[in-house]
Amino acid sequence: MEGPAEVDGLVERARNGDAEAFGALYGRFQPEIVRYLTHRVGDVDTAEDLAQQVFLKAWQAIPRYQSRGVPFKAWLYRMAHNQMVDHFRTRRATTDLEGIDLPGDARVEAEDSVLAWELRGALERLLGRLSEDHRQMLVLRFLMEKSTVEIGEIMGRKEVTVRGLQMRALQALRREIDATGGLP
Repeated sequence: MEGPAEVDGLVERARNGDAEAFGALYGRFQPEIVRYLTHRVGDVDTAEDLAQQVFLKAWQAIPRYQSRGVPFKAWLYRMAHNQMVDHFRTRRATTDLEGIDLPGDARVEAEDSVLAWELRGALERLLGRLSEDHRQMLVLRFLMEKSTVEIGEIMGRKEVTVRGLQMRALQALRREIDATGGLP
């Protein structure tokens, strides 16, 4: 795995038109961007399509890229977020948790399977009622297991602000859970 200095070197080469350097950046960050988008859109095929759009736009925009103290990865996450928002604007879909590991495995009893399905649906509806910032925070922190530092870079916020946003997002989720009578 490349460190920040190696990534910065690849970015600089890509800014100067080096397709091989951009290919290395693609190889390094594409799986993570697909994973993020999969958590957000709920479908691997759609996430892969959106990631392709992100990297196409990144290739087109990289000559104008400027670090401004923010890691390249955060730039990609913002592009992925914007691509996902555009996707939902055209589809008017809600947050989907398909692919999220919930309790149970292939040999689960029918009752447990039904409960897991109900829980997934309840979480989808609850997340759909939250603000976009709260939804993004919860996905990044708890589904993608990003640190507050990483989330700050991705969302363009200070770590202390991220911690506050996480607390408010969890409080908002708790209010929605309470308002709907709890989880199944």
